[in-house]
Amino acid sequence: MGFRDDIRKLCYELRAIPGQDFEIRPYTVKIVLRQWSGAEPGQGTETVTTVDITEFSGQPPKVRWLTDEEIAIGGYDAATVEVGPITPDFPGGGTPISTLGQDPPANTLFDYVLTGPQYPNGAIYRLKALHSDKTFQYKAILERAR
Repeated sequence: MGFRDDIRKLCYELRAIPGQDFEIRPYTVKIVLRQWSGAEPGQGTETVTTVDITEFSGQPPKVRWLTDEEIAIGGYDAATVEVGPITPDFPGGGTPISTLGQDPPANTLFDYVLTGPQYPNGAIYRLKALHSDKTFQYKAILERAR
């Protein structure tokens, strides 16, 4: 492993501490990937894959509701959340950026499902923006699906 991967591994482990030691990560986040064998959604055979977004030891990522100011400036809906920081992949862990659904193929839909105190049965969100401009973290901006 190189220096960058060593730092990612350290970030991955440190980001798990709030959930492991303090139990303050009450929301789980999973991606439900629906892909069809045809060129467009609904065409051909559907395959469904579910991926949990986690940090070290299966701990959920931070989920934060955007402030009124962030919603107004960004033009987002009221229930918009930020998920992350999410550690990029490295040998032994992290999350590949392709897993998060940026620029999916035309025959693929990505749904994020948040489950926790406000949504005990889960709520479906869609990726609005993915901030991947930093070496050691991704942040996903998710809007509630209508």
